[in-house]
Amino acid sequence: MKQQGFTLKSVVIGLILVLLNAYWVAVGSELWNTLQVTIASLFFNAVFTLFVLSLLNLLFQKAFPKLALSQAEMLVIYVMVVMLSTISGHTMMGYLMGALAHPFWFATPENEWSELFLGNIPSWLTVSDKDVLKGYFEGESSLYLAQNLKAWLAPVLVWSGIIIALWFVLMYINVLLRKQWTEREKLAYPIVQLPLEMTSAPKLFFKNRWLWLGFAIAGGIDLINGLNFLYPSIPSIPVRIHQIGHLFREKPWNAIGSWTHVSFYPFIIGLAFFMPLDLSFSCWFFYVFGKAQAVFASAMGWRGIYYFEQSIGAWIGMGIAALWAVRGHFLKIFVNKNEQNDINEPISYRAACIGIISGLAFLTLLCLKAGMSLLIIGLFFAIYLVMALSITRVRAELGSPDHTIIYTDPGRTLVTALGTRRLGTANMTIISFFYPLNRCNRAHPMPSQLEAFKLSERSSMNNRQMMFAMMLAIVVSIIATFWIYLHIMYQNGAAAKSRGYIVGIGWETYNRLQSWLTYPRETDYTAMGFIGLGFAFTIFLMAMKLRFIWWPFHPAGYVLTTGEGMVYSWFAVFISWALKFAILKHGGVRSYRKAVPFFLGLILGEYVVACSWSILGIVLKIPTYRAWV
Repeated sequence: MKQQGFTLKSVVIGLILVLLNAYWVAVGSELWNTLQVTIASLFFNAVFTLFVLSLLNLLFQKAFPKLALSQAEMLVIYVMVVMLSTISGHTMMGYLMGALAHPFWFATPENEWSELFLGNIPSWLTVSDKDVLKGYFEGESSLYLAQNLKAWLAPVLVWSGIIIALWFVLMYINVLLRKQWTEREKLAYPIVQLPLEMTSAPKLFFKNRWLWLGFAIAGGIDLINGLNFLYPSIPSIPVRIHQIGHLFREKPWNAIGSWTHVSFYPFIIGLAFFMPLDLSFSCWFFYVFGKAQAVFASAMGWRGIYYFEQSIGAWIGMGIAALWAVRGHFLKIFVNKNEQNDINEPISYRAACIGIISGLAFLTLLCLKAGMSLLIIGLFFAIYLVMALSITRVRAELGSPDHTIIYTDPGRTLVTALGTRRLGTANMTIISFFYPLNRCNRAHPMPSQLEAFKLSERSSMNNRQMMFAMMLAIVVSIIATFWIYLHIMYQNGAAAKSRGYIVGIGWETYNRLQSWLTYPRETDYTAMGFIGLGFAFTIFLMAMKLRFIWWPFHPAGYVLTTGEGMVYSWFAVFISWALKFAILKHGGVRSYRKAVPFFLGLILGEYVVACSWSILGIVLKIPTYRAWV
């Protein structure tokens, strides 16, 4: 019997919490720059929301049992908040709002943006009126002036359409992949562990002493560090990032770079505990391997090892390998129709394919209208979708605490492969507007959507209901997020009181475009060689892993560490790996199962206290302790 999760009760509560979280994420991230709640794989705000909801639901089960929520309803609400978080967070809408408003306000005779690229920006893609932009950047104004509302209407509608189309395309791709990855390959989905435990048997979960021990340790550390932030005379417990690069001053050891850290984040130790042992080993091993590459290159007198180019090749290789692995499943879908069995899918495979084609057609036509060429549109979205597939596969199999993929976006890849002259000004200008959507990929929607289907399966819920909940949340979240961001920026000023990265991402986006246009470049064959190296090494690791059971190195570890995905967390992952290895070796599976609540407590304790500091900062209008990065 399937549980009913998509009910009037869950939808109403879910939409209310979507609106509250939209305000929290926008104000906390971009106005006060407190805790960045959406840049870890398991979103802080979503877990905190589920924690509060679970405690309230326990009270309702005793006092008003008919009003209490079922597990399926709780998970629907949680997933709706997660969908909001993929849109409203620092590394998505926080970036997009900076890129949209930046070029016409900051154009000067000195930077020559007017001559270089402003003429290639369609009027419906952004705001060009400096009177309208003045209030946005300087504050002390109101969004609700007729002039402001009129100027922002077209860009908001266009970008809402782009995000809806792209998020829905990714969801439809997940429909095609779900059965193969979830039911046949039985991937681990470590990120869903905590939400499932909190909702499946909440009374037992919250009565576990080991859970509260982990909660007390992690929460206590954040409580003390939060007090230290406000009152420096109180000692702190140093668990955040510590740079160690300065310890290596002599050549070639100084090649490891100043951007080398160790950290002891409790929540990362907790999350990494649920990663398969070979995967957590590969994560820290390949981070150290990358540093060893740099030292070796320095000793040999080489210019560098092209980290980011290796990362591009690695992520594309991972995506291609994932596609190759599901070729048999796709063959059944597209060729052997008699073997199709999509009765348990959110929608039929046919409908999913129509949705993918329709969404990509809409995006293609819009990009053509904006001035891009058909070939570059095809290449851009092909790279984007392959990398999205790769991120989703890594998250489902590995459950990495975060997956930062910085400076490996499709725009940079195309410039490296084709050169700026072949791309042309119009293509590079519109590509730059998409940069915020794929600069870091920390809150990428595709893995969260697939995890939602996993939650649906584990809670015996109808997948179609979960998909409808996500679709509703996506549409409402876009409207709410645009409104809240514009509202708070006109009040406070993106360049005045905002402590976030809205102005910074604008400079990063258009300074890069300016560099491409001012200093034209041809194909970088050396960089392409390292892209090929990253691709080939990933395929090699995948082949060895599939062929030999004893092979200890998983390609996902290499893929994550080449793009700075583990730069903040590798040492905490190492600690977690060592603890899990010791527990399994000396205590076996029984000891591992006993330890699970403790590590869940580490995650929950840090999330709850860290989010409490964030909310306190918003209420009191002060900056507070950032528990993560």
